[in-house]
Amino acid sequence: MTDLPHYSGPTEEIGLMLVNNIVTTQIGWIFREQPKKDFGIDAHIEIVGDSLVTGKLIAAQIKTGQSYLRERTNNGYLYRGKMKHLNYWKNHSLPVILILCDDIEGESYWVQITDDNAIVLENHWAIRVPFTQQLNISSKRKLELIAGNQTDYEKRLHSLVLARPWMEELSKGNSVILESEEWVNKTSGRGSITLKIIDSQTNKETTALNYPMIFLGLVSYEEAFKKLFPWAIISIDEDFYLQYDEDDYSMEEEGWDSEEDRLPLIRPYENPSGEVARYRLKFSLNQTGKAFLLLDDYLKSGIINEEVTTREDNERYFDEEEWDEVDRRIDREDPDRKNY
Repeated sequence: MTDLPHYSGPTEEIGLMLVNNIVTTQIGWIFREQPKKDFGIDAHIEIVGDSLVTGKLIAAQIKTGQSYLRERTNNGYLYRGKMKHLNYWKNHSLPVILILCDDIEGESYWVQITDDNAIVLENHWAIRVPFTQQLNISSKRKLELIAGNQTDYEKRLHSLVLARPWMEELSKGNSVILESEEWVNKTSGRGSITLKIIDSQTNKETTALNYPMIFLGLVSYEEAFKKLFPWAIISIDEDFYLQYDEDDYSMEEEGWDSEEDRLPLIRPYENPSGEVARYRLKFSLNQTGKAFLLLDDYLKSGIINEEVTTREDNERYFDEEEWDEVDRRIDREDPDRKNY
């Protein structure tokens, strides 16, 4: 037989799919594969409690294949790695777990990376991944405790780190669109959320986030959007909404004037039969988002950005009522000022 290269199979993708299936199907949480540029972290796992997203996260490094399962102790698999990886994981802002995947048996085993678990040797390090810690529903409570050991500050910071790719798309001039459905008569807040990126040059549309079923409780979707995306100014996709607004208005009034007849900034474009409210919203960066990108760039590069915010920049964040209030305050402080 001719000597040809051996095909080992897409082991990395197999491991990602295996862990994704366990996390989403068996445990019922959210699995987010990370960009390849995120060194040493393959995915983030977000805890879901009582059908509500919690913002509690775990970073996961996934190793797949029989080569990672060959060395064993009496109680588990022995994983060996380079010191640079251990240092990175120990200093990560999220708790990190290592997952070893058996691509033949379809099973996965995990351990948290901590100073207590890791054994530092002469030129590398090692850690035992217990046979008893198989990644499945039985691990749910342990993983909840690991993810829950974060302050509110850390949770907010982590949510901004996760959203950075979407903020970067906006800073590059691309569009970020939120499409959502809300089952309005459900006290569970049941609905769906999809986040899409539209390239400004090619108009190509890609899905960045897709939750086909979410439960937001009693909070209104308008308020939930602001809490889920605190780095964004959220408004309707005006071109998309225009026809729906005109149709709705023409059923109740004699005429429509898009300038005169103002509607809420965040609202559904339709609600057929009063059952499902549908939204299509556009994002732009607010002050929090812009400040985070500047801070994150500095923390990564050490370079200070000397950009100065102008009045024109600020006008993007004030609506008409807010500017009226500014004018009223100036009038009170300087009643003799001239209006130009």
